[in-house]
Amino acid sequence: MAPDIVYNGNMKKGKTRGPRSAAADAYYRLDNGAVFMAAIAGASGPFVFRVSCDFRETIRLEPLSSALRRLAPRFPFLFVSLRSGVFWHYLDPIAGCPRVEAEDPYPARRIPYRPNRPLVRVVAYGRRLACEFHHAVTDGTGAFAFLRSLAAEYLRLAFGVEDGSGEAGSGEAGSGEAGGPLLRPDEPVDEAEEEDAYARYFRSSAPLPDKVPKAFLIPGRRRLEGYRETLGVLPLAAALAAAKARRATLTELLVAVHAAALQDLYEALPERKRRKAKKTISIQVPINLRKIYPSRTLRNFFLFAAVSFDLRLGRWSFDEILRRTHHQLRIGLEEKELLRQLKRNVGGERNLFGRPMFLPIKTIVMRAINAAIGVGAYSGSLSNVGAVELPLPFAERVARFGLLAARARATGANVTVLSWKDDVFVNVGSLVRDREFERAFFVRLARMGIPTRVESSEAYYEGE
Repeated sequence: MAPDIVYNGNMKKGKTRGPRSAAADAYYRLDNGAVFMAAIAGASGPFVFRVSCDFRETIRLEPLSSALRRLAPRFPFLFVSLRSGVFWHYLDPIAGCPRVEAEDPYPARRIPYRPNRPLVRVVAYGRRLACEFHHAVTDGTGAFAFLRSLAAEYLRLAFGVEDGSGEAGSGEAGSGEAGGPLLRPDEPVDEAEEEDAYARYFRSSAPLPDKVPKAFLIPGRRRLEGYRETLGVLPLAAALAAAKARRATLTELLVAVHAAALQDLYEALPERKRRKAKKTISIQVPINLRKIYPSRTLRNFFLFAAVSFDLRLGRWSFDEILRRTHHQLRIGLEEKELLRQLKRNVGGERNLFGRPMFLPIKTIVMRAINAAIGVGAYSGSLSNVGAVELPLPFAERVARFGLLAARARATGANVTVLSWKDDVFVNVGSLVRDREFERAFFVRLARMGIPTRVESSEAYYEGE
């Protein structure tokens, strides 16, 4: 990779080109979802996730760099550094233009909190364009809005591609977080895109969520370095047919497979370890709140539904797991249930006792709370952003899109799902040294009759 695309951490103060909102010249308060993540992020849980786009041709660095320079001012709330105030962290817009970085051997590493160091990485290698985001600045919706817009701007500059009819080329699955209009450099920034939407829908009268027990975690040693990706590529039609045959959505089917794979790992433990293991399997499923509450924000606006299974009740059949998953996800999507989570997220920031605390004390308190009730509360997560969409002239030059969850040492492995054109891409990001979870997950899909091609970022060795 050419050295001129490596990020210059010593860039001088300068004007940023392109349209800017009034807020971009000042600072941003962290949204309510980001306050906690900024405080507890560390090497074992950096809250950095990756979205990527593989073109059909090798990337040309000069037009990509030009596309990034042109488009970055359209997303001022992304190109910010995390700074520490007296009472709260805040987001400070960076000076100058961001630059394309060389690929790191291990994706989704921690992004350091440094002045003028954005909480976004833009990476190019071969045919792949990848963007890594600290969750303090955005969620999957905002990340794909930026990636899709950057890919389109690059194709305009490199090949003269234009939108044409505007028809979308895409698949037909999931919640549709990765669709919507492309944003262009010459458009003004819409203040609605910068909104902290959590605060708008907060109700102080709502009760807090119920406490949850500690969950069963994937057994096995965790890596100190590296982050393995194991990607399953499924025909979209076959995956949807398998879900429909079981009267489930694709998300429900894959969450049930996730839970069943974890149960397989639990049952494979030696009896002594099985007695000591936690007896609850619990999976977090991110919910795009824009589907429930009207909002155009491109910052964080998601909460979690959870499905759980008590292993003390005995072995769960797959039909039982799927049926429970279906009903628990439906309950998790109800507004009254979501209001309880909003109370926890927003109410904590508005707590009269906590607000006057100095930031270092707040950070210690939030980390202690996370250690007590956060770490180990869930066995893993599965996030389905749905169908990625691009207008056909752009879609013809793109081979695939990708999504990699933030690494998390506690859970060990997390799953992401998206569809592009005729395929579903199921990606397992893992810090666990062995591959037993990935095997259990994809074997179950294959046994359902879904053709599954598995790719890995690392070579496989017999005896692993």
